Amino acid sequence: MTPWLRPAAAVALTVGLAACGSSAPLRYHALSQPGTATPSHGSAALLVEVLPIAVPERINREEVVLTAPGGHLDVRDGDRWAAPLADEIRQMVDDALWRRLRAADTYAAPVAASADGPPQYRLALRLERLEAIPGHQAVTEATWTLRRLPQGTPIICRATAVEGLPATTPEAAVAALSLSSARVGDSIATSLERLANGTTNPCGEG
Repeated sequence: MTPWLRPAAAVALTVGLAACGSSAPLRYHALSQPGTATPSHGSAALLVEVLPIAVPERINREEVVLTAPGGHLDVRDGDRWAAPLADEIRQMVDDALWRRLRAADTYAAPVAASADGPPQYRLALRLERLEAIPGHQAVTEATWTLRRLPQGTPIICRATAVEGLPATTPEAAVAALSLSSARVGDSIATSLERLANGTTNPCGEG
């Protein structure tokens, strides 16, 4: 499978709290790399309807959630996601699909099926785990269902990506989660590529 080792894509924006000069500033983080070009349907080789991402409720919040020793959740009040976590994951997936296959997400702007148009697929993704344990590791795990429209047979895949996290800062945790999420995104793109090519086992390694 193609490696994805890219620079960490954490983005931290500092915003002062106007209401109280002594309050600590909020830091905003993003999983995806800044500056990714927005694909257009007209230049796409494939079209993919990426359904709304399912995210576990315990981490589906605006604050960055880390895992402390012993498994306790560490909700970082001063560290926020730049967008809802489901949107952050969607952007990672969209970036991977476009970068690997020139596949554009059509969920927000559906495209009518056409005999002479690009092949169309539907992707349903569930984030199973997005966990950063400072001083240890960051893990992204997801399952997804993918099928060709209108009546293709669905395939169900799963991927787990682990990145080392020796540092203990929220910035380092987000950077490691960015790398592990990008690897899962590339696994999704690989499964789509294999499905489009007629591979018997799109989720497989061979």
